[in-house]
Amino acid sequence: MIIDHPPASLPYTPVKVAFLTGLSNPECCSLSRTYQQFMSELRCPESWKIYLNFPYIPSAEDEEKVSLLNASMSNVRQFLGANSPLYRASAQRHLTSVFASADVLFLVVGSCGLEILNQAWTEAIAPDRVSVVALGPVARQPPAASCLLIQGTHDYISRLFFRTVDVRLPDMGHMDYVTDRRVFDLVSRSLWHRLSTV
Repeated sequence: MIIDHPPASLPYTPVKVAFLTGLSNPECCSLSRTYQQFMSELRCPESWKIYLNFPYIPSAEDEEKVSLLNASMSNVRQFLGANSPLYRASAQRHLTSVFASADVLFLVVGSCGLEILNQAWTEAIAPDRVSVVALGPVARQPPAASCLLIQGTHDYISRLFFRTVDVRLPDMGHMDYVTDRRVFDLVSRSLWHRLSTV
């Protein structure tokens, strides 16, 4: 799996803005065109954006070639395996590396990405330097950092893990977040608020 590779060398920027979700293809960090479009529309310097998924290692693979069934199974495996010692150690190396490349880390976390974030967290990561917006969160507990939990009323997967959230959006299922303008506006406002404090 690509999580076992050495961390990527990221240039320093004051802020890093990135997605952190389960990998539909565990050998590839590429973002789908939908996620790339979402990232491109966020208002901040382009150099601050990471157009890859965690663990942010460039790859020639194409995320969109993965079927929905295979992507779902991959995410289930990552959720179940995230707290294993080997996975956790690898994830911690990657998160520590990206954290070291910026003063502030702004993460848009999807589904089991919240569990991956929790397992990757170390004491070396200062919670006040990280902001999280969690879309359809799937995790055993909330993260250590400040976090906005967003959940759709039709997201029955996320509701198994979080009965109480900050924002509940009507008529939204587990696969709908990055294509919904309401979500984009919430993420944009959260990013703007965080940048206003930098």
